[in-house]
Amino acid sequence: MSKNSEKGRKGELAVTGILSNIGVHEPNIEVVRANTTTTPESGVDIALKCPHNLSQKLDEIVSSGSSETALANSQIDVRVQVKNYSGPINKAVAQSFVDDIQKNQNFAEHWGVGGTRLTKGAQEVVKKANEIAPVKWYTAPDMARIQNQYPAIPFTEINGNGEKK
Repeated sequence: MSKNSEKGRKGELAVTGILSNIGVHEPNIEVVRANTTTTPESGVDIALKCPHNLSQKLDEIVSSGSSETALANSQIDVRVQVKNYSGPINKAVAQSFVDDIQKNQNFAEHWGVGGTRLTKGAQEVVKKANEIAPVKWYTAPDMARIQNQYPAIPFTEINGNGEKK
């Protein structure tokens, strides 16, 4: 596996872990990673079936560090594309992500994840894409804030109230 493939694999697995952990804390969240990193997947690294207002709750966590929003019962499908970049996401990367919306119209929302920030050009691409479909981009610092809101729960305690079951 090339160095870039390994970096991509680690990024995809890390984001899968974060989203799966959210699903341990919150009801009605299913995480699907149907392909390996090097398999062409038309821009879908991870698929979520989740409450339709999960992104609203995550946006609140990113902006304020917490959210009291209760998740809805109605669910949607979300496409997640991971870019494990140590620098900013530029316009070309954002545009490639947005271009994949056309191939993935069965998803209600499209989330990009990764990078330290979005360049101005990337911000413009994401903003314009929202005219076509709901599009979000969560940077690495955003994901760290989200991860802090959902601490890992030991497997022996996942069934609630700190009791080992």
